[in-house]
Amino acid sequence: MLWAMSPTASLAAADVLPEGGAVLVVRLSALGDVLFALETVAALHRERPDARIDFLVEDRFAGLLQGHPQLRSVLVYPRRHKAAIPASLWRLRRQRYDLVLDLHGIQKSAWHVLLSRGRLKVGAAAPVSREGAAFAYHRSVAMPGPALHRAEVGHRLLTALGFSGESAAPVLPAEPAPAELFAGLAPPHVLLFPGTSAFAAFKRWPAARFGELAQRLVAAGRSVLVGCGPGERDLVAPVVAAAPGVRLVDGGPLGLRGLAGVLGRCAVVVAADTGPLHIAAAMGARCVALFGPKDSERYGPRAQVGRPHEVLWAAVPCRPCTRRSCASPQCVLGISVDAVEAAVQRQCAAAEAS
Repeated sequence: MLWAMSPTASLAAADVLPEGGAVLVVRLSALGDVLFALETVAALHRERPDARIDFLVEDRFAGLLQGHPQLRSVLVYPRRHKAAIPASLWRLRRQRYDLVLDLHGIQKSAWHVLLSRGRLKVGAAAPVSREGAAFAYHRSVAMPGPALHRAEVGHRLLTALGFSGESAAPVLPAEPAPAELFAGLAPPHVLLFPGTSAFAAFKRWPAARFGELAQRLVAAGRSVLVGCGPGERDLVAPVVAAAPGVRLVDGGPLGLRGLAGVLGRCAVVVAADTGPLHIAAAMGARCVALFGPKDSERYGPRAQVGRPHEVLWAAVPCRPCTRRSCASPQCVLGISVDAVEAAVQRQCAAAEAS
């Protein structure tokens, strides 16, 4: 049996995953990482279109994956409804898999891997996996270093299992953008997204600077939209007020799939390290990413062929860091409006030339 093999033994893809075999991909959160995990799904589907792939994800992101053409089903971890967790674990336990891939690599995901019925359970070795997650794996795959991009973890797991491991563009189901949002606006369209999760508010570029950027872009003849997530209307109100003519995109009523449809219509998206930035990248938009404290080598937006992104930050000695709060994040506050405007104009010019 495969689980009894040496953790360093060579494997062949045909032995790991028989024809028509079942695979469980585990990535519970966060939104950007779920999108990165879809690269692994796309790579596996391209190489083994016969595979039946399930995806285990938290309830707050499940809607984005429902109906995904490369997934057989979406299994939901009901993080927001604790009483429903036992039933979700029972549904997971009833399934049988030839291969279980843990792309999350923390204790919470590892417990799901442990409870799943999988012939071969695989994840990254420490330190890429944390909190002792490797206790749930039959095989822990060493990674070249902790700075590896999160999307690359899945590709390296596949390589260790005898697959090619070559990158593949993620597929993201999206709903058509409301026609009125773009009516009368000449392409290329630029969308500014000032918000982040409240948890990561210290990563935000100031709204006043987004407002000045919007003013400059409108004055230069660019079509500008301003996006916000649920509860962020007050945050973006000064940006909208600063530049008459910009259009507000409220992601709350749209939902993630509707927001994906809007971002897919935009040539350039300006945002911090937040979920909509990664949705935009997955939908093929050119991104100007205001990264501040995070390490873009690990968490940056993934470029598609012919559409590279620009990542901006202010050079300070403490960057990148892993802090979860900062009283004065100079790494992001030091990004000038001039620098962002120049990056947006370069990306618009590239979009117009393509």
